[in-house]
Amino acid sequence: MADGPFNPYVAAPAVGTRFVVKKTLVSSAIVQTGVDVTLVSSGGAMTIADVILQTNGTGLAAGTNFTLETNNANGIAVFFSTAVSGLGANKTINMDSASVAHIRTVLESGKKITAKMTVADGTGAGTVDVYLVFERHAEGATIAAA
Repeated sequence: MADGPFNPYVAAPAVGTRFVVKKTLVSSAIVQTGVDVTLVSSGGAMTIADVILQTNGTGLAAGTNFTLETNNANGIAVFFSTAVSGLGANKTINMDSASVAHIRTVLESGKKITAKMTVADGTGAGTVDVYLVFERHAEGATIAAA
C-alpha cells in the first residue's frame, strides 16, 4: 500500500492507496449551517482513515463543538466532533483524540464532507488546517478540497 499525497497526474490510482486532502478554514467562516471541506467524491467509495486538525497561534473561537460530517446515504452523518475549547492556539487533534466523536467511516461515491460549529457560529481570524486521509476502495477513486 502506497501512502502519500494525492498525485493528480496518475491516471488510475490503485485500490488501497492513500492520499491526503488539506483544507484551511478560518474560524469565522465555520458556521452552524456548514462549510464544504471536500468536493463530491468520484470513482468509488473511500475510507476516511484519519483526520488531523492543527490550529495556528490564534485557534478557533465560539461554537461548542467543531464537527465533520458526510452527506452519505448510509451510516451516521457526524463522524468527527471535538470541543472548540480544545482547539485553541497551536493545538493538534486527530481521529483518536477527538473529545466528542471519532468514528472511522466510509465516504460514499458522489458524497462530500462538511465542517460545522454547534450551538454558535465560529468567530475570529484563527485558522485550522484540516487534513483528511483517504484510502481508496476502487481504482481511480478521487476527491478534492472544496
